[in-house]
Amino acid sequence: MAEKERIESHRQQTAQTPMLTRVSHNYLPVSDVEQASKWYKETFGLTVKPRSPGGAIVVLGNGQWLFLLETKKKRTANFTTDQWNGDDYEMFSLTFEVENIVELHKRLRESGAYVEPLFDEDGCGLQFKFKDPDGNKFNVWQDVSQN
Repeated sequence: MAEKERIESHRQQTAQTPMLTRVSHNYLPVSDVEQASKWYKETFGLTVKPRSPGGAIVVLGNGQWLFLLETKKKRTANFTTDQWNGDDYEMFSLTFEVENIVELHKRLRESGAYVEPLFDEDGCGLQFKFKDPDGNKFNVWQDVSQN
């Protein structure tokens, strides 16, 4: 009987502990891995690692990886929703956290990238959206209360 109780106790503890701990990798569709790798490296100062048999890995400042993979047909990671910012809103797939959002916003604008205005949504931190050269849309966020 003690064995059954131990197994049941372990099952209950496991059920209460989240089974997913963090996002380890993200995959981005790109039309040309070499061009995309160069853009992410030059624009953000990120390290790029070639991936075999193809694609590339872009390494963020915290060590997290973004895989850049060529698509056979033009695709982005964006999707359309009515549940975020109005009807048929083109939703971003990722939000990046940064330490100097004003400088990044300026750099992206100067690079000619699609960049939306910088804003503070009711004290939720500074944010803006941008697109990479393939049209993948992202949100950028900085918690200014920490500074």
